[in-house]
Amino acid sequence: MTKANSGLANCIGRLAVGVSLAALAFPYAAQAQTADDPAPASDEPVQALPSSEIVVTGSRVSNGAPVGATAIVIGRDDITDSGAVTIDRVIKELPQNFDLGVSENSRGQAGGSGNIVYGNTVNLRGIGPYATLVLIDGHRVVNNGRSTDPSVLPTLGVERVEVVANGASAIYGSDAVAGVVNLLPRRNLDGVEAFARYGASEDGAFDEWSAGAALGKVFDRGQVMVAYEHVYRSNLSGDDRDFFTSDQRPFGGNDYRITGCAPGNLSYGGNTYALPDRYTQGNAGDITAGTVNLCDSNPGQDLFPQQQYNSVNATGSYELTDWLEFSVDGFYSKRKFRRIGSVINTRLTVPSSNAFFVTPPGFTGDSYTIDYSFINDVPPTQTTGFAESWQVAPELRVQLPFDWELNTLVSYGETSDFSGGYDGLNRGALTAALASSDPETALDPYGLGRTSQSVLDGLFDQIFLAPTKGQLTFYEASANGPLFALPAGDIMLAAGYERQEFDAQLGLARGNPDTPITFREFDRKVDSFYGEMLIPIFGPANAIPGFQQLKITAAVRHDSYSDAGKTTNPQFGIDWRPVDMLTLRGSYGTSFRAPTIPEIYGNSSALFGQSYQNPDGGPPLLGFAQSGANTDLGPETATTWSVGADLDPLDNLRLSVTYFDVAYDNQVSANLSNLAILASEDQYAGTGVILRGQDARDRVQALIDQGYAVLNQPIPGGDIENVELFIDGRSLNLGKSITRGIDFNMRYLMELGVDDRLTLSASGTYLTEYKVAVAPAADLLDQRNLIFQPLKFKARVAANWDHGPMSVRVAATHVGGYQNIAITPSEKVGSFTPVDLAVTWRVGDSFPAGPMEGLELIGEVRNLFDQDPPYVNIAPGPNGSGGYDASAANPIGRQFAIGARISF
Repeated sequence: MTKANSGLANCIGRLAVGVSLAALAFPYAAQAQTADDPAPASDEPVQALPSSEIVVTGSRVSNGAPVGATAIVIGRDDITDSGAVTIDRVIKELPQNFDLGVSENSRGQAGGSGNIVYGNTVNLRGIGPYATLVLIDGHRVVNNGRSTDPSVLPTLGVERVEVVANGASAIYGSDAVAGVVNLLPRRNLDGVEAFARYGASEDGAFDEWSAGAALGKVFDRGQVMVAYEHVYRSNLSGDDRDFFTSDQRPFGGNDYRITGCAPGNLSYGGNTYALPDRYTQGNAGDITAGTVNLCDSNPGQDLFPQQQYNSVNATGSYELTDWLEFSVDGFYSKRKFRRIGSVINTRLTVPSSNAFFVTPPGFTGDSYTIDYSFINDVPPTQTTGFAESWQVAPELRVQLPFDWELNTLVSYGETSDFSGGYDGLNRGALTAALASSDPETALDPYGLGRTSQSVLDGLFDQIFLAPTKGQLTFYEASANGPLFALPAGDIMLAAGYERQEFDAQLGLARGNPDTPITFREFDRKVDSFYGEMLIPIFGPANAIPGFQQLKITAAVRHDSYSDAGKTTNPQFGIDWRPVDMLTLRGSYGTSFRAPTIPEIYGNSSALFGQSYQNPDGGPPLLGFAQSGANTDLGPETATTWSVGADLDPLDNLRLSVTYFDVAYDNQVSANLSNLAILASEDQYAGTGVILRGQDARDRVQALIDQGYAVLNQPIPGGDIENVELFIDGRSLNLGKSITRGIDFNMRYLMELGVDDRLTLSASGTYLTEYKVAVAPAADLLDQRNLIFQPLKFKARVAANWDHGPMSVRVAATHVGGYQNIAITPSEKVGSFTPVDLAVTWRVGDSFPAGPMEGLELIGEVRNLFDQDPPYVNIAPGPNGSGGYDASAANPIGRQFAIGARISF
């Protein structure tokens, strides 16, 4: 914006325009504008921006970093240098981001149970996967009603990623509690860029490859760009990692093996007998009371699934006149996944009518039970599906008199998620096969391979299909510009209106193969008004000693939900530069998060039999978790504030530090996938979330009487008296938390000579406090640095040496040690610090004239020293982890990658 002209007439004219536009669109700030020029390249994706750079996230009126806060920018070169195959994995390198909940690696934390398509999102501070708002070009993105996966955009189609780890509900509305992540599409590509990359683990158990191309043209009055990528990542099987085992005694841990084995364990008369490999009537007496077969609980299970991505995005803009510009952005993404689960094991009730029945010596009953695994009968279970979405957003920008700008936008997008399992155990067919006296239709419960294939096909034919569809229509009208001039600069005002119309269809088909999918339909409408003002008090024109610059911002936003009430949230920021090299800043605001539609209404209403980590050691405990609706679910609220300093003591040195405080109330807790919940059982006292003994039996029976099906693992023997544990896994307003800590960033550039430069960078986050009350009446307890919670210290350091046509990059990511309280006594878990090495040869610089121009060759070694994940004494579970912590460490090991990139 140009500075306002002096004079009363201009001042009155500008004020009149501002008031008129505010009346039209009061009180919203202008939309985030995409910078036409790329952010200056950096060598490490975790850094605070110099104040001279243009940041479009976190403010509607500031053209630098948001007043009172700092922005982390992952620039175009950073994305390229990262080597990560998708944008979500680039963002995972940030120390402020925690891999908890909505992650392909671990689904055992908050939000994980809804992640049925194994996507990834951003979880700033570890506060929660739904507490960080992900935007594209400053606008909301269509998603599955839960969270947004940044991988919907190809890496080639993103100019930069801006991260503001500060509450921003006054600017953007719901979900921006921990902060905002804004994906800025490319708009300045003038030519062609293409790449291909292949990587694999040293042992060959994992590989990935990606390839893509982008085409752009910049012309006098506009630009156009389109980018496409294909990415393939293989699964990693737990069978290929020795630490993923139930018998962890060799590592100093517990023996978590189970009794559902092949051969199994026979029980009758109050005794248990380990069956031999071949148990027939001829050796019926070769069993001994009190013996037991033990085996792995999750053989063959994936540590993370196979994923395939196809994504494309495009941008275009054209100046129709000197005062009117039309632009349009869009994307399409489809991600397919396949995850191999564990082998089904269960307790069989074998009647004497079974065609293969063996009568042990002295047995006089009509039936006995066998704990049995189908590992030799059928493959492990498998889940397949996809996440597909698209969105298009046309926009008009109108340049008005007095340097005002009017923006109008309408975007529409659709999403379709699907998760399907087709090999669930048919309990009715199982009962019939066990009772059959015909060898052709009977199940062999002794594992001698005598069960016919047709019987097995009929036993494992149950489907569990869970589609989710959504449509988002988003409207926005906003205006911004100067009101009048002060000695330090213009007072800037932005105001506007937004409307969201979201429709969701939650589908389900469960049971026999011909069961149709039924959908429940829901809708949500949100009307929002918001405004922001920037007031410069001191600046270059009126600076005095101690006040080189002083500016403040104030913002307010009102949101009205059709199903979650109304909320008004303010935010204030201040920047004070007492001397040229130092900026002090602070911010304060309140935030709000409306519960998602799936949180309110649930994916399904059922009881899931699951194996829970036993804090006392030994085999996991069988419990039954309730899923379903909670129509009384309310919104979450938070108060956030921060103070910080940016110091530039040298021209090429930047230091930044921020202290943050987030007080989060009425948090939604969902424990459907939390298989370590018993470690915190005392904290849930009086809530009904965890019930044992008769209370558990009464609750489970009541739900069965209401029509709840028992899925996954059945009630042992079908007898309610065998139920000992119940978990309420629905979404509940139970929690509150206080998160405090320090972020730091450093970047230093050394010019060593002509075409010879060394860049050093470091960033990290240190939590000084993380206290949580899991229930309204519970005490706030210190949860910092405990397993599956935000960790005390995470950091990343990097060194990048550019020497002529060669670049060498070394980066280390550090995750500090923590305490494993899932066992008694608790266990100290070591730190994890993998080191990555990358070498780039700019071939075109070595051979500038010829076909090699614009060609780069890249070689990478990830986890250079092949560091194993630190051992964690926890049983393997279906939602991640087991011998290691999937939320804090990477199980792949050393990886090698090669790639090529060309531009012309």
